[in-house]
Amino acid sequence: MKVNITDTENGTVIKLEGKMMLGYEANDFHEAVLTAIENKNNIVVDLSEVQFLSSWGIGILMYGFTSASNAGCSFKLAAVPEYVSKTLAKVKLDNIFEQFDSIDEAFNT
Repeated sequence: MKVNITDTENGTVIKLEGKMMLGYEANDFHEAVLTAIENKNNIVVDLSEVQFLSSWGIGILMYGFTSASNAGCSFKLAAVPEYVSKTLAKVKLDNIFEQFDSIDEAFNT
């Protein structure tokens, strides 16, 4: 999994690419979330390039959501591939994560 961070005037975009499985890249995601929270930024996670989502990947998304929510920041998902959305629905998390078609839409709602 590759993690790219972009700060915008609306908040922080964390783009995840590849397979969301076990790996040291999770530390990059955790650090990006913590930095955004420290800066009081809202967070949008761009999943457009995610190829696979394991239970561990779901866990790091839950970490981000919980951490952001506890700090009063929003945590939204953008450009969610259909299979990821279906996976989230299977584990009843589709009602937890706000999902949007684009990053702009996520920041503007």
